[in-house]
Amino acid sequence: MKKKITLGVLFLLPVTIVLILLFTSHNYTPLQVIHTNVPELVNYESIEKKDSIQFKDEITILGFLGGNVKDRKINVLNLNQKIYKRFSGFKRFQVVMLVTPGQEKEIEDLKYEISRFSDELKAWNFVVVDKEELERIFYGLESPLVLDGYSSSDYVYIIDKDKNLRGRFDDRSTVELREEAKPYMLYGYDTTMISELSGKMTDDIRILFEEYRGKSRKEQSQERREEIIEVDKK
Repeated sequence: MKKKITLGVLFLLPVTIVLILLFTSHNYTPLQVIHTNVPELVNYESIEKKDSIQFKDEITILGFLGGNVKDRKINVLNLNQKIYKRFSGFKRFQVVMLVTPGQEKEIEDLKYEISRFSDELKAWNFVVVDKEELERIFYGLESPLVLDGYSSSDYVYIIDKDKNLRGRFDDRSTVELREEAKPYMLYGYDTTMISELSGKMTDDIRILFEEYRGKSRKEQSQERREEIIEVDKK
């Protein structure tokens, strides 16, 4: 009897794990669209000398260093450790930091600090724009969060490939839900809070990548079906 029970467990356990993976990998809540049609970058110069930094067709982490690069170093290093190093290997992923003119030396110093913890910086983009252009992009997000006197912010934002701002309509914790607290939205992610970067933001970016992987699989499947239909017609 013991042998039969053991054999039964050994047989059923892998099947159960496979079924769990199948259901959990495809049944997730997509990351919500908070605002559509985020303004595109125009009239800018990249420190990295790239000519094609755009939000369209990229998953973008967007931040605003403004005129305060030096004092935002810890924000950038936190983002590098908890987000960039996890996702920099993915295609169509970029981090874009908007900076106002006159801080090229501070940016180079910051990039050196980042390079001490990352093997490559190919997806990091420090983009110099004038204050008006930076604020045009920021206010185009329609976020209730604000810039400081340097046109700078602790918060970063997730922009999808269709230039939509992604986030959460209801960001209440389990305790807040249990206590029936009033719902509130998540527009951006606080780079001073390690727990928020390694928890909420990491989870949300993974969900977004899974969403695009699912779309890609459907498109490939549809293309194969269409190819089969064409072959059958011949």
